[in-house]
Amino acid sequence: MTNAMPSHEQISGRVVRTTLLEPGGGEGWEVSRGQVMRIVDIEGQQVGDLVCFNLRRLEEKISPENTISLNRTIRPTTGHGLWSDEANLLMSFVADTCGVHDLLAGACSRYTNKRRYDKDATPNCRDNLAAAARPWGLRWKDIPYNLNVFMNVPIGADGSFRIDAPKSKAGDYIDLRAEMDVLVILSNCPQLHNPCNNFRLKPLKVVIYEPGE
Repeated sequence: MTNAMPSHEQISGRVVRTTLLEPGGGEGWEVSRGQVMRIVDIEGQQVGDLVCFNLRRLEEKISPENTISLNRTIRPTTGHGLWSDEANLLMSFVADTCGVHDLLAGACSRYTNKRRYDKDATPNCRDNLAAAARPWGLRWKDIPYNLNVFMNVPIGADGSFRIDAPKSKAGDYIDLRAEMDVLVILSNCPQLHNPCNNFRLKPLKVVIYEPGE
């Protein structure tokens, strides 16, 4: 689906595709090297769980551990990259109006929701990611751990962490430039059992564009 871009989201370049990701939904996109994927938090305080793969060799995929190690931070933002399990650069942060994202908490699953909240058969990001990746021949066990876009996970002085409501505001976005041809899968997080989405599910928008000069 294609929408006119609000003024705070003006893009310099040619828009290839615009997608509205409904609350709790998931989708995958092939993004060519040099193209940029913009993820927009339309209403604010909504998390997206993102994984990416080398499109030409899907067994190479995002590694949160390498992303932390090679960026030397647990808080990726503009100037940092998403690194693969083979230490290759998959995507780079080229813009970020929020600045608070997470690489530690992983994606919610039916198993962790049962363990943490004693809830059975709940909507969850790992199932969303696996379903969206199925057209590329990927299975549930092929889905790596992820970047939590807009997720707020404060770290205590003693090394403990918790999940708080996101700091993202309506219209905040990140731009990720593909450094090779990539497959990107995004789950619009359906979690309602912790403050990750401030207890209300909202849409996200994805814009893939070719940057101008």
